[in-house]
Amino acid sequence: MPPVRPILILGAMPSEVRVIQAALEHRGHGTLECFPYDTGTIAGRKVIVAVTGVGVTNGAMVAALFIHHFKPRALIVSGTGSRFNPRIRTGDTVISLKTIHHAAGSLTSDGMVYRNVRGPLPGTMTSWFYKPDKALLARARAALKTYRPDEIAVDGETYRPRVLTGVVSASDMFGVSDEKIADMKAKLDPDIMEMESAAIAQVAQQLGTPHIVFRAGSNRTQSNPGNDYRRLGQIAARAAARWTVHFVGSLPR
Repeated sequence: MPPVRPILILGAMPSEVRVIQAALEHRGHGTLECFPYDTGTIAGRKVIVAVTGVGVTNGAMVAALFIHHFKPRALIVSGTGSRFNPRIRTGDTVISLKTIHHAAGSLTSDGMVYRNVRGPLPGTMTSWFYKPDKALLARARAALKTYRPDEIAVDGETYRPRVLTGVVSASDMFGVSDEKIADMKAKLDPDIMEMESAAIAQVAQQLGTPHIVFRAGSNRTQSNPGNDYRRLGQIAARAAARWTVHFVGSLPR
């Protein structure tokens, strides 16, 4: 019988994977090239957890290395992002139905014009957005029925954050101007904005690895999010990670 291939979980920051690492049974450690990772099981499922670092280049680099080396049966992105859509509260986790490069194309006087670009293979183009694996998305929808989030406290309010489907956008921009926000709202209408998932999704699709993206809202999308991110990012990271642990437990052994 062939060995069971692992589930690969990637987060951009150490804070985004701590809850997942703590859930590992039979925990071990390793290094791929210069990148550390953790191994173990969650509810009997073999798992590898790694930190990519921030930004599209770091995300794509680590994803490509780990996919090539470990041949995972699924790739999960777990982490945080700014709350672009007012319907998203701090700690709400978005299951991405479409993960978008929001800086892919041409920047014109009328804002972005999004377009595909030449791919690495002869005669191929790569897209500016990626959809999750259909089977993983179906399992995520089913796992929602048995998930009960832990309560969180934000700005004097205590509530249970939601897990819901939506749209995630990514680029190397940590903060964006009001003009960029308006252009993205009109053309993309995302729920979450972050910095890695579109690149990781592109790598996963190119290399034939099923993927899904989970991003919990931290601060609102703004031009200077530093202070708000530091205050709310840890809350969001834990919320997304708890959902990720639950989701992994719903996957086939």
